[in-house]
Parts: sequence; structure tokens; C-alpha cells
Amino acid sequence: MGIHNFKGKMNIIVILVCLVIAAAAAATAVWFASERKYETISAGVSENNSDKQQSVSYNAGKELTESGNGHLSEDGISVTLNCEVPKNFDVLKYIKQGYELKNFAAVDSFSSADGIPLNPAVQYAFCYIYSGGKCLVDIKNESMTYRQADEAEIQQQLEKLFGSFTKDIKKSNLYSSGKGYFEMWQPDYSADVYASATLSSTGDELKLEAVYYKDESKKTMYDQAVITVKKGKEGFYISSLS
Repeated sequence: MGIHNFKGKMNIIVILVCLVIAAAAAATAVWFASERKYETISAGVSENNSDKQQSVSYNAGKELTESGNGHLSEDGISVTLNCEVPKNFDVLKYIKQGYELKNFAAVDSFSSADGIPLNPAVQYAFCYIYSGGKCLVDIKNESMTYRQADEAEIQQQLEKLFGSFTKDIKKSNLYSSGKGYFEMWQPDYSADVYASATLSSTGDELKLEAVYYKDESKKTMYDQAVITVKKGKEGFYISSLS
């Protein structure tokens, strides 16, 4: 009987030890899950829109300098000026947006805003709602972020970027008809852009002819673009791309 009692007590102790180990493992899993960096930030569908710029940081150390003789330069980008730069016109912004449209949105060309495919246009505008006025290549997301925006915000951003947009944006695959708003997980589009460009003016249009390179040596061409920019009611916008 003594041996049986001893074995019984040992079995109870083993069971208790296993239970303690299982509880500790479960607690650890919960702790790790709570530490993962996932955030939900809403735009127009949120009660508090002040959170729009959370979870992003801007690339530092890139300063625009005028080198004289009609040239502008930033780290990786140089521009030859064949015309006067209009007030409040950010030359480098549109060189970067040309790069973004061709490489991230897969929009190779368009002659008017309605020539841009619906889904890439909506996603591109969606990202710019949260850009804080910066280009997407200059923003590094600090966490995987779920985004929401309403129809009015998407439409307004499309018009700021391209002057107008008459397609039915609710037909985009980012629109949830059941929820009544747009939603997506925001991609990380941060990148270094290396380019040489020429700025010229014809009438009411500004034309940027840009050549993009694979690295800062600028020995190997990556892509090229002709970006036409016009001035609208809310500032400058890209009217065509080729």
C-alpha cells in the first residue's frame, strides 16, 4: 500500500507540474500577442480624425539646394531648370510622384485623370490621405496599419492629386458596401529615388522629363517619365503621365 500511495502522490505532482507549465505558456503567448505592433486608424469614419498622421515617420537629412546656373538638387535627385519655378511649386514632389505612380501603382501612362485605372487610383489617393503632405517614398510605416476612409475623403484626395476624377469610386475593390467606407492595410512604399530631370514650361503647363536610376551612381537607368503638371484651385496636380 505504501508503494501505491507513493506512486499516486507522484502522479498528482506530475499533473500539477504540467498544469503550471501550460498556464505559464498561455500567459507568455498572451503577452507576446499584446506586444505586436498592429494599429487601426480611421479617416472620415472615425470620431477623432486627429490620429491620421500616427504610425509614420519621415526620412530625414534630405535638403533641397540650389546649386546655381538653373539647377536644383536633393540627395539622389537633380533638376535642370529651363524655366522659372512657380511660387509654391515643389519640383521634387512631382518627380517622386511620377516614380510612385509607375512603380507602386503600376500606372505607366495617362492623358487625363479618368485614364487612370480605378483600383490603383483609389489606393494611391487612400495612401495620400495619411501622408501628411509628404510623398509616399519619404514615409516609413512603423507598424502594420489598418486604414479606413469615407467616400468624400477619397474623392477629394483624387481631385487634389489629378485635378478631377469622375469614375464611380465605390466600384473600387477597396470599398466595403456593407460597411459604407473604404478600407485597406497600408503598404510600405518608402524608397530612395535617384533621378535626373529637366523642368520646362509651355503655356499653363509645366513639364518634367525625368530619368530614374537604380542607385546613386546613376549609371544604370531604371525607368523614365514625362510628367505634366497644371495649377488648379487647390494647387498643382499631375494632369498627364507618359
